[in-house]
This record gives sequence, structure tokens and C-alpha cells, in this order.
Amino acid sequence: MNPARTDPGRRAWTLAQGWSQYRALLAGDLPRNPYPWWRITLAVLRAGQVLYRCKGPAAFVLRRVVGVADAVWLRGLMGAEIPTMVWFGPALRLPHAGRGLMIHSTCSIGSGVTLYHRVSLGVRDGRPGPTIGDDVEVGAGAAILGPVHVAQGCKVGANAVLATDTEPGLTYIGIPATAAAGRP
Repeated sequence: MNPARTDPGRRAWTLAQGWSQYRALLAGDLPRNPYPWWRITLAVLRAGQVLYRCKGPAAFVLRRVVGVADAVWLRGLMGAEIPTMVWFGPALRLPHAGRGLMIHSTCSIGSGVTLYHRVSLGVRDGRPGPTIGDDVEVGAGAAILGPVHVAQGCKVGANAVLATDTEPGLTYIGIPATAAAGRP
């Protein structure tokens, strides 16, 4: 089964469909995340993401179990805040096991995305969080704030603060982030 590329919505899947999606999503993630602690983060993150979209009493119980794993591993040890309602496309890469990631529940993240440590994807002025396109790389400590669309193939440099929409394939650096002159 191919992994879902868009969010199917809450309680859209049976537990069997969710299990198939979980396996398909991890099959795309694991080749991009070679270390065991990166893989543990992805296993917990994907379980929460998939179970949030499953219906039934068994899914309800499993959500509670995964919630404990989320509290211990993601929040406690990794210091990350990643709500289960955030949709991540396949082939997600989380170097440094997602340490310090802060992601708002209104964000949407495409496929083939790389998020380094201490990245913040948040809201601004009470408006929703950003939408990250496919094949985007967000450097360590970067912040993307507000209803920003980060186009396909963009790179956001380390410690950059991005608050405007981007053009496909460009690199954005600085505070506030602007396209790097003379660079693809």
C-alpha cells in the first residue's frame, strides 16, 4: 500500500487501514533515518499520527498507550512538541531525533521533508501555522511563523526567521529570511 500523501482527517481509517498506513509511512521514513534513536522518534510520531486518524475502541486504547510513549520519549527525552493532528507526508527525515522541535497543530508538512533540531513551526497574530511543501529542508534553529507556504524544494537556513511565502527551489537565510542572492 502506498502511504497517504494528504491528511485523510480524524477517524477516517479502520485500525487495519491505519496499520497499513503506519507500515507504509515508516517504510518511506526509515531509509532516510539510519540511527536507532531517530527511528524510535519516528515510530512514536507515526503511531500517534496514524492512530489519531483511526476509529473504534481499540484505536482509542492504543492512542492512550502511544500518548504515554509520546510523553516519555518525544516530550520528556527529546524536548519536542509535535501534536498528533499534524500531518507529515512520507519520507520524513528528523536528524538528531527531532530534539527540540516545536510544531503547532495547524501545520501541514509534505513528503521528503527534513527538519533539523530546534525548528519552530508556529502561529503568528492568531493565524494558523505554516504549510511546508515537498522536499523542503529546514535548518537547525529556524522558525517559520504564520500562514506561510514554503514551496517545493526550498531550503531554510539555520536560525532563519521566515514569515513570508517562498519561491520554489530557493534558499532563504537571515532574520527576516530572504532569498540568498546568486544561490539556487
